[in-house]
Amino acid sequence: MEFELLRMLIAVAGTGAAAYYDVFNRKNVPDMLLYAFLGIAVVVNIFDPSAFLQNLPIAAVMIGSMYFLYRIGQLGGADVLVLAAIYASIPVVSGPLLGTQEDTIFSQFQMPSILVVTSIAVLLFAIWIVVRYAPDALRRTFRGEVKFSAMQLGQSFMLLLSFGAFVYMFSQLPTFSVNLIALMEILFVSAIFFTLYKDVIMGSMVKWTRRPEREDVLAVELLDSRLISRHSIGRLVDKGQLKRMSKLRRKWPVLDLPMFLPYVLVALVIYILFGNQLLYSMF
Repeated sequence: MEFELLRMLIAVAGTGAAAYYDVFNRKNVPDMLLYAFLGIAVVVNIFDPSAFLQNLPIAAVMIGSMYFLYRIGQLGGADVLVLAAIYASIPVVSGPLLGTQEDTIFSQFQMPSILVVTSIAVLLFAIWIVVRYAPDALRRTFRGEVKFSAMQLGQSFMLLLSFGAFVYMFSQLPTFSVNLIALMEILFVSAIFFTLYKDVIMGSMVKWTRRPEREDVLAVELLDSRLISRHSIGRLVDKGQLKRMSKLRRKWPVLDLPMFLPYVLVALVIYILFGNQLLYSMF
């Protein structure tokens, strides 16, 4: 138990430090901190590599998927490294700090920490996005400033039908979980909101600047397609692209994306405290 507490301490300290810089350093987390966190997290597995190796295939797929999202500008590089370090430092929580006997009995069914922490963080992030942007989006809708395309309405209708089918299917089971239905309702409502108001949300995040930086994410939808093709402009600004952009001497639409690491920190603490109880309570 003492060794697992050490793992928890490493995970919380590293994630907390990264979240601090994400909030108070304009979302710039020092590379040295990220690599030190990941390095310490990997080294600690020398003493007990069993859980790390057992869950590595699932974790590797998730980290690979996150890296892809990073390359297309949908996730920060620091987010990927921190989540990888969380998995390395604490692959699974076998004894949550507020665990119960039930949680201990079913400990063999635990999922990798990176899967649970990411799921909780995404859920919290989705709720915040809806709460943050819904008032303005609805106000603009009532004023007639927002128009929905047929595709957006169709996709939203399909999501609504899917939710109805989901509720009906689970209502036929011997045990009906209100908690699971509530969770799925949050996810479906968030998905419908993003489908209808994606352009509104993204538009409010755009800042035009003549001095983009490496790792910035561009709103390429606002650029001329010929400019994008001629100068090989991608969504994620790397070193080579930054040089090409600086020669053009023009303003660029940079997305001021919301912070994600604070939600990862909260999700990690929740996971450490409750472990698999969160999963059991859904069923």
